[in-house]
Amino acid sequence: AVVYTSGFFTIYWCIFMFGYFGPLAPRGKSAMVPSKSGPSQRVAFANRCVCFCHATTDVITCLYILFQYQGKSDVSHRKFLPVAYDQMSDPDFHWVLPVLMGYCLADSVYMMCFERDWLMIVHHIAVVCGVAPLYLYPYGWMLCIVATFCAEITNPLQNTWQYTRDYGPKWVYQMLSLPFTLAFFLVRGIVMPIFLVDYNMFMFAEENPKIGPNNLLAIRVCVGIFTMGWFGSLVWLQGVVGGYIKYRRKVAAKAKEALASKAQ
Repeated sequence: AVVYTSGFFTIYWCIFMFGYFGPLAPRGKSAMVPSKSGPSQRVAFANRCVCFCHATTDVITCLYILFQYQGKSDVSHRKFLPVAYDQMSDPDFHWVLPVLMGYCLADSVYMMCFERDWLMIVHHIAVVCGVAPLYLYPYGWMLCIVATFCAEITNPLQNTWQYTRDYGPKWVYQMLSLPFTLAFFLVRGIVMPIFLVDYNMFMFAEENPKIGPNNLLAIRVCVGIFTMGWFGSLVWLQGVVGGYIKYRRKVAAKAKEALASKAQ
């Protein structure tokens, strides 16, 4: 686990360096100056490259694993969603959880150096603490696969939206605002709560004779961390939806003023 996690940690920082020094990196003096509320445009661009690559590869990999396993899994014992969380860990995909842990650690280092988002740092460290034990146990990895897919599915859109909001071009930010707000609300406000209910039904309302008590305890701790993370994401959800509503009201007010000035 340490070797895999360290390897992916290094890969993510290599992507960061490529984003910072690569041909697509923002140039000019203005791109090198830190903003009042965050890093310089060039540093932010490099970080968004890392986040975008991580989210995209995670979503594709998790979707492939779900496609491979769920279709042939026995879900007759499930009481809610037909998802088999009691799939035994597959050695061929043993590297998937270290991908998540490596990213969380790499992004935590970035946050400590450039953005100082302590809430996100705590979130990342908590995810590592929750996921690491499941790497060592035979059961629980499928639950992490599903949770990772739900957590990352909106992130490619979110990273592009956030970057263009802070650094432009503004027309891209305006174009992405509605689809991102809807997607974020759908996933964080509807899909994730449904899966959290399903996780808890799997752990507390169903019999899991294959899973040992220590393994089941590790799964419960991980789900508890995921649940706290979801409650924390409600703050982001409120900010995204509330911000979009304010933005639309502002646009409508400007349009109304423009019509009034023309009428005069």
